[in-house]
Amino acid sequence: MSLGRLYVRVLELLGAEARLGWTLAIGNVALAAAQFAEPVLFGRIIDALTGAQSRGEPPSWSRLAVLLAAWTAFGLFTIVAGTLIALFADRLSHRRRHVVLTDYFEHVLQLPLAYHGARHSGRLMKVLLQGTDALWGLWLGFFRDNLASFVSLLVLLPISILINWRLALLLIVLCIVFAALTTLILHKTEALQTSVESYYSDLAERASDTLGNIALVQSFSRLEVEVSELRQVMTRLLAAQMPVLSWWALATVLTRASTTLTVLAIIIVGTWLHFSGLSSIGEMVTFMGFAALVIGRLEQAVGFANSLLREAPRIREFFEVLDTVPAIRDAPGARDPGRFEGRVEFEGVSFSYDGQRPAVAELHFSADPGDTIALVGATGAGKSTAIALLYRAFDPQSGVIRIDGTDIREIKLAALHRNIGVVFQETLMFNRSIAENLRVGKPDATEAEMRAAAGRAQALEFIERNFEGFAGMVGERGRALSGGERQRLSIARALLKDPPILILDEATSALDADTEAKLMRALDEVMRGRTTFVIAHRLSTVRRATRILVFDAGRIVEMGTFDELVRTGGRFAALARAQFIEQNPVALPDTA
Repeated sequence: MSLGRLYVRVLELLGAEARLGWTLAIGNVALAAAQFAEPVLFGRIIDALTGAQSRGEPPSWSRLAVLLAAWTAFGLFTIVAGTLIALFADRLSHRRRHVVLTDYFEHVLQLPLAYHGARHSGRLMKVLLQGTDALWGLWLGFFRDNLASFVSLLVLLPISILINWRLALLLIVLCIVFAALTTLILHKTEALQTSVESYYSDLAERASDTLGNIALVQSFSRLEVEVSELRQVMTRLLAAQMPVLSWWALATVLTRASTTLTVLAIIIVGTWLHFSGLSSIGEMVTFMGFAALVIGRLEQAVGFANSLLREAPRIREFFEVLDTVPAIRDAPGARDPGRFEGRVEFEGVSFSYDGQRPAVAELHFSADPGDTIALVGATGAGKSTAIALLYRAFDPQSGVIRIDGTDIREIKLAALHRNIGVVFQETLMFNRSIAENLRVGKPDATEAEMRAAAGRAQALEFIERNFEGFAGMVGERGRALSGGERQRLSIARALLKDPPILILDEATSALDADTEAKLMRALDEVMRGRTTFVIAHRLSTVRRATRILVFDAGRIVEMGTFDELVRTGGRFAALARAQFIEQNPVALPDTA
């Protein structure tokens, strides 16, 4: 995306406040025109005084009064208009920054898990904060300074030609030299600044990654290593940044040198033109004022070009994320069927992450309301992928998944997720209170409902043991709680949501045997009347499942009840024997 197109997109994000933007733009035009009245009127006053002096007459006070009154009026207008433009530009920029930040945040949350799995959260946060800061700065600069600068140049050059085209040529040469220098600097530094921004992204990602795994850093004594690697990133960043700074320092020196030479040239050429009868002293004074204005505007333009170039990589990253179209989204005409009954069907479902090796292939199975379907198999066999397809973390490349006879791609995502409760293997917690974490699935839940859900999940005891109760904070990622406590809160959260379809992905993996036994008794009651999918490596959690699906290499290789599969003596029987026989030799029949 070119710098010009990028800047246009920045202005397009003004959205609903574009009308105020246009008003500010018109105000900038009026302000730029008014600012040129000062050197013109000053030149007229000088001509009136020198003309009267050359004629040996007193100056015309009535004419001077008119010029001074006009100068005062334009000056007051410039002060008032400049203040109002700055005030409303600042307010506009802050409002739009907050709106765009919220829109970006909402957009990122809607992107599928596959997108987030390939990108670090620290990088996304850096893009969010630095991108919106860059947008705010460009909006504010555009309406408060930059637009007036460009309009001033457009207004000044025609006016200066009308006053004295010979002196105007000097100003035109100054603008041409400036444009050439700026173009050269932009060309030389654009790629360099993109490289700099990539190092900033690496820095944010590494710092966030280290802070998010502080326990790992400290337990493995990696403090010095992590700090050293961060310093290395900073060293590379500075090495890439220095050439950019050198080019812009050169641009500043050349710009000031060219403006100084222009002022000097106006004095020399103006004096020669005056003695040749081709310019008045007032015109020389006017052009001196014009030169001062042009110098100021050109320096603002240099600053604008510098800031645009510096912020361009950040804004490009921002738009890349904002332009990402979610692969998983509502289809046209998708509907909300309300609460599901819970019948689930997989028909010929296949999916591959890389397009080459199937993660799951030709899955055929169904579950009636109230059924408990257990998925077992080795790590990487496809169990979690199959369930992820059910709640549309991904869409299958072939086959169809139906709930209550409707293809899930024809159901609104919000409705689908509202009807499915998930307890993940990795316990996910906000750094908020226990109550806020429980209310994730049901924001309006009462304390009585939370207590009931926590009690059924065997979590009420440790909640009440905390003197703050449900108001107690769980810490970042739930670190203030033990693994088992986090897991029980996750289960309570799903129970509070009361979905017709429940997914337990290794839900009891972090529990001790006694708590697991209690929880399984509670889950037996909870699972009654709802379709439940249980992913488990520990087969004790699937013993009473309605049906067990045995996965291997992405395919279902066995299907049946616990006892049926043990009797067949296949893969499941081998898994069951390996887990149970050593602990309880009579637990299973010998099928060998």
